Amino acid sequence: MYYFHLSDDTKVADVDGTNLTDHSEARSHAFTVAHELMFRSPGMLDEDWSRWRMLVHDDGGNELFSFQLSDFQTDSPGK
Repeated sequence: MYYFHLSDDTKVADVDGTNLTDHSEARSHAFTVAHELMFRSPGMLDEDWSRWRMLVHDDGGNELFSFQLSDFQTDSPGK
């Protein structure tokens, strides 16, 4: 199970999670979600997407990677 949280000054937690097979699939899913979010609206909670990060955690609450939503198209975002 993987969790895709959004954060700027406010954290929007993914409480449901998504059942995926591995970290690679989670990374691909995160980029797809980022693209869809940015396509649908210019921002969230009155903040431009450039201020938001996506943080991907596993079932144990460990952060696997994160990236700025504005940078999601790069080949190697995250930490």
